[in-house]
Formats: sequence, C-alpha cells, structure tokens
Amino acid sequence: MARENLWLVKCADRDGDDVDDLRKEHMAGHLAHIERIVDHIAMAGPLKDPSGEHIVGSMLVYRTDDLEQAKAWLEGDPYARCGIWETVEWSRLVLAAGTLAGGVTW
Repeated sequence: MARENLWLVKCADRDGDDVDDLRKEHMAGHLAHIERIVDHIAMAGPLKDPSGEHIVGSMLVYRTDDLEQAKAWLEGDPYARCGIWETVEWSRLVLAAGTLAGGVTW
C-alpha cells in the first residue's frame, strides 16, 4: 500500500469566558462545513483536556499534498472565522502505519 501524504492541523483554543459560547453558537455551521468537505478529511475531532471534560481545541487531518488547499478548507470553517483558536499549527503527516493505513506501508 502506498503512503498517503496529509496535512495535520492542531488548533488550540484561546483563553476566554466566551469561547464555550462561541463554540456552541457556531457548532451547526462548523459541522455543516465538515460535512461538505468530509471526502477530503482523513480524521478530525475536538481536543480535550486530560480530564476529558473540556474541549481545548480541534484537530483535523486533510487528505491533500497542497498546503494552500488545506488552509482554504480551514479558513472556510466557522470556528476559524469566529476567533476561538489562539494558535494553528500545521504539520505534514505521512501515514505510514496503523489501522488507518491498512497495516504498514513498507
């Protein structure tokens, strides 16, 4: 099986009393956006604190070699536009092993 090149983005929430409210307010739009581009997403979900009780950010893995395309998909997300994320970190991910890779790729 060939290795798939992906873009992983980790979006950490900013501190603020309004973040939970903004997340709730924009959740329907966020989910609709994810549904529109789901064929371009390898995996995605909320990041939680160690207790598992509080969302502290988001993680998405886009199926593309094109960083600019991945950034455009993220910029189209209502969560990105409403300003809940303090930091956004991009990393190229090569899916080399594991159940999502179908085993190992070597």
